[in-house]
Amino acid sequence: MKKLLPYSINVWLYLCIYVLSQHNVLANDIVKEDSLTFKLEKSQNADERLAILLELVKLTRKYDLKKSLLFGTQGEQTAINKEKEEWLPEFQLENGSSNYFLGNYDEALENYLNAIENYAEIENNVGLVRSYNNTGMIYDRIENYPKSINYYRQALHYFDLCTQKDKAQYRRYQSQIYNNIASANLSLGNRKEAKLYYEKALEVAKEIGFRHIISSIYNNLGKIEIIEQDYPTAYRYLNKAIKIRQEDNELEGLAKSYYFLSNYYSNINELDSAEWAARKALNIAKEINILEPQKVAHMFLYEIYESKGLLKEALEEHKRYKLVSDSLINEQKVNQLSQLQISYEVEKIEEANKLEKSRIRSFYTLLVTILSAILLIAVLLMIIFKMQKRKVELENTKLEMEVETKNRELTTNVMYLVQKNELLNNVAKKLISLKDNLKDANKKPLQQIIYNLQSQSDNEVWQEFQLRFNQVHNDFYEQIRAKHPEITPSEERLCALLRLNMTSKEIAAITHQTLRGVEVARGRLRKRLDLTGTDINLITYLEGF
Repeated sequence: MKKLLPYSINVWLYLCIYVLSQHNVLANDIVKEDSLTFKLEKSQNADERLAILLELVKLTRKYDLKKSLLFGTQGEQTAINKEKEEWLPEFQLENGSSNYFLGNYDEALENYLNAIENYAEIENNVGLVRSYNNTGMIYDRIENYPKSINYYRQALHYFDLCTQKDKAQYRRYQSQIYNNIASANLSLGNRKEAKLYYEKALEVAKEIGFRHIISSIYNNLGKIEIIEQDYPTAYRYLNKAIKIRQEDNELEGLAKSYYFLSNYYSNINELDSAEWAARKALNIAKEINILEPQKVAHMFLYEIYESKGLLKEALEEHKRYKLVSDSLINEQKVNQLSQLQISYEVEKIEEANKLEKSRIRSFYTLLVTILSAILLIAVLLMIIFKMQKRKVELENTKLEMEVETKNRELTTNVMYLVQKNELLNNVAKKLISLKDNLKDANKKPLQQIIYNLQSQSDNEVWQEFQLRFNQVHNDFYEQIRAKHPEITPSEERLCALLRLNMTSKEIAAITHQTLRGVEVARGRLRKRLDLTGTDINLITYLEGF
């Protein structure tokens, strides 16, 4: 007992530091929660929102399991709504942990099994290691140890499938799983198998400096040695666990180590030391307000006082044991009520998400209907447009054909008039040749006939031409006069003949000019139309009117 006296001073010092530090930590965590909640409200990005929600789940689990579970449910629903399959099992796993700590094992088991299914779909081996291990812990807690061992072995299997990088990063999981397999075997009475896996867990934990589990393994190995009555070895293990937990200020674990030490002293019949160790465990548990170690410590003190024959003190400790046991039962009832409240809140969130999904479905249905209607209208308009375009094209083709037909008719008529004119001119020439053979009294009447033939033919030709040309090109003269107001009537006639694509020879025949005269007239016309010095074809230019 004297060897353990220095621990007493250290414990009280640690308790004082612990209370102050916990108050500051809680205050800092609440401030951090407010900051994250503000960021969550402002964020519009799905991945960013999910990352914030996951951080809130882990943060609030330290001091408010109900709030942690609500954040987790919100994250799970968001992952489903946004189809973020890589995020969904993360929230299912975290919700399982929150339900586990609340003692809500059925819901926790459902969460973990869902996480296993979804991690398997995305082939996330690290997630599968965690989910199988946690599922094993559920069966461990409800004392179905064979099934828990099966799940722990599955966790080891998926750990072996991890990449070397993941194995190095998450090797603590391997140590935890070995420790869990050992504890389940110990509960089944398989001490040899339990020691084997505790030693495997200890080896891995020492390699990675995982002090928390090292101290836990020392405690468990101490328990086994007490059962096997190897008390010196048991004491060494328990002493190592206490030292680590004091150095790391791990007060909950330290309380457990002290009541294991009390059990050790009771087994070797050192009842004063057993009482001292039980008191240490009780004081630490009271300071950090954890009921389970208090209950165990009161039971040990009851048994110690009874062994000493101090019946009054034993009775008092038994009363305290019952009181703490009742408090634990009440705490469980409060947890059950809290679970009901959480279930209600979760149902509200799920109902809100259902309504949101329904609203989104209705919106998209309406959107699809509107888009379909717009598409249908667009197709109909396109069909109407194509029909109108086709109709216009047909009408234009028809008009072009009519114009072409009239142009051909006009050209034919003009050529007929030219031939008629040539015939009259030939008749006039023959009459002129006969005039010299006539008497003077007959020459004058013959000359009048010749004149009448020539003038009548010219007038008829141009009148007929003007009539037919205007029928086909009714605004030709107006357009060309508007653009070239100084154009002369003879130039207008030349433009009309050229518009019909007549040659200079044909124009010469119609206008009683020489071919050279027509060419000169065309040159003057190009100048009048401001085409001199350009590469523009005269006939092409006139076709634009």
